[in-house]
Amino acid sequence: MSTDTDQIRRDIERTREDLRTDVDALTDRVSPSRVVGRRVDRMRGAARSVREKIMGTVQHPVEASSGPASALAERASAAAGSVGDAAGAAQQKVLSQTQGSPLAAGLIAFGTGVLISALIPASEPEQRIAGQLKDTLSEHAEDIKGKATEVAGEVKEHLREPVQQAVESVKASAGDAASTVRAETGTTPQSGGAL
Repeated sequence: MSTDTDQIRRDIERTREDLRTDVDALTDRVSPSRVVGRRVDRMRGAARSVREKIMGTVQHPVEASSGPASALAERASAAAGSVGDAAGAAQQKVLSQTQGSPLAAGLIAFGTGVLISALIPASEPEQRIAGQLKDTLSEHAEDIKGKATEVAGEVKEHLREPVQQAVESVKASAGDAASTVRAETGTTPQSGGAL
């Protein structure tokens, strides 16, 4: 009898462990961050293959940084994935026409980015940050303007002497060249005229 109960307990423990493993795998599979991560990876792979097809292979890929900017980029990439699925057929047509033309590909990518950013409404945190940035810039606009004017004045002062020297050098070179031409042609300068 004790052997049967021990066997049943082991079966129950094994079943519990199997269920725990299955639940963990299911949780990992449906976790929003994991779903977004998979979509981002899929979009990066598609972008990488498009970039390699147009511009050749990449020798030094850049890894994405971590932090709020990366999270925002991941959300944007996820949203872009939805829009990108609809634009897939058009993209293939454009790719066939622009293959080997990095400038055209860059312009198309820029236009696509502008289009996608125009379609995605700004989130509340983005709007709040944009408002704070606008307020900060308006508060410091006079300081920035004053510093820019000050720097421009300093640059002007620092360049004044070299510019004057360059002008004098050009005048001297032009005078020497005119003298050389007169000497070689045997002419004299006309009165009242300058070269």
